[in-house]
Amino acid sequence: MTEVGNIVTLEGNEEYLILEETTKNGVRYLYAVRVLIDETPTDEYLIFESIKKDEGEFLLPVSDKELYDQLIEDFKDIVADKILGLEPGIVEEN
Repeated sequence: MTEVGNIVTLEGNEEYLILEETTKNGVRYLYAVRVLIDETPTDEYLIFESIKKDEGEFLLPVSDKELYDQLIEDFKDIVADKILGLEPGIVEEN
């Protein structure tokens, strides 16, 4: 299974660094940035749907704009929680 921090190579030899993951409606999604051969991040980001087939895992870019926009919001929340030092989904009251 692809984990956060792994680099995956897609068809066409494009490499993506997995930055975050989330699950929505029982489906696993991965937020990734394309990296150069020397692992330097680019400004190209994608969200992939993880599809398990037999004993393998395939990553399919999310093409549904509405779903993509919802997932971007989810990933923003995950990153914001990490920056604030909170567990994902926990809101701190003042």
